[in-house]
Amino acid sequence: MISVFDKKEDCCGCTACKSICPTQAITMKPDKEGFLYPVINQELCIDCGKCRQVCTFQIKQILSDRLHKPQVFAVKHNDIVRMNSASGGAYTAISDYVLKFSGVIYGVEFDDGFYVRHNRGTTVEEREKFKGSKYIQSDLRETFRQVEKDLILGNIVLFVGTGCQVAALKMYLLVKKININNLITTDIICHGVPSPLLWQDYLKFIQKESELKSYTFRYKRKGWRGYNVKAEFKNGKTKIDSIDVRVFANIFSSDLALRLSCYKCQFANLLRSSDITIGDFWGIEKSLPEIDDNKGVSLVIVNTYKGKRIFQEIKNELQVWESNIQDCLQPNLLYPTKKPKEREKFWQDYYKFGFKYIAKKYAGFNFKTKIKRSLKGLLKNMSLIK
Repeated sequence: MISVFDKKEDCCGCTACKSICPTQAITMKPDKEGFLYPVINQELCIDCGKCRQVCTFQIKQILSDRLHKPQVFAVKHNDIVRMNSASGGAYTAISDYVLKFSGVIYGVEFDDGFYVRHNRGTTVEEREKFKGSKYIQSDLRETFRQVEKDLILGNIVLFVGTGCQVAALKMYLLVKKININNLITTDIICHGVPSPLLWQDYLKFIQKESELKSYTFRYKRKGWRGYNVKAEFKNGKTKIDSIDVRVFANIFSSDLALRLSCYKCQFANLLRSSDITIGDFWGIEKSLPEIDDNKGVSLVIVNTYKGKRIFQEIKNELQVWESNIQDCLQPNLLYPTKKPKEREKFWQDYYKFGFKYIAKKYAGFNFKTKIKRSLKGLLKNMSLIK
């Protein structure tokens, strides 16, 4: 009897095993924390072992076509694009390049119920849904098989995801012996993925009065820094950084609800599987203070010769400043997020007392936080603090 993984820490939920199974014996099912894991129907399993052959936690990731030394850049798109992007708009430039050649984009979107999933897009309108941060693990569904079909048809394909998702896709295509010359991969610098179950509870929590119309994890009208959260509701109300709206962002930043594999992530380093890595260029105020306008600057790390060629093609659409590894380093380019000692207690509290309890205890949804925020706002209005 075969199993895909030995310990939960060794599964990132990438769906490569499910996608490659020749008898469709594997399905992805949520555990009690809401994370998807592969489950094998032993009656359908033929013990071929392909599920383990394709697992990047058991087989080393693919590091082909790599530059001798990654190239590092600070990047800005125009102001309109930047204000609708999580950082500097690098993703828009890369995806525009693919759309110019009638290519296909695979990115992460909210569906109508704000479930987070990967989807396929071929137009600017579809691409726009993939923009912006979504701090929940995306459901890849049938994405790997769809990418395979597009590549066989000769389409140019851009896949955007976390480091583990990019590595898994490339391993899947390698085992399937699919030509990846037309595949462009971009990974996002990832802090870890929080529980989809808690996200669903949070959505119920903030939609008691009215359904959501839109949700933004990185609202930038108040500036690029600070991770401002904005929620628009169908009753016409808008909330920005209120203590109820901030609950899930606070759970995410506490690191208490990340997937177990995130705490031992083998992709949290500079050996990236992607052609291009993108993220926020934190520390730009020190390395290049003259370009820091608090509207967002993208960090672009070019990892492969393919990535270098593509970046040369899109540079004219951007403002670009050359940088270096030392100036761009941030924790998740060096090591995985550390597992908090309180994680087990956090989940025990959730199972015993429910979501509202952990919102109060761990995520600032309480009277003390409300008073502190009110006082801080008053001091800001009186220009006593910045």
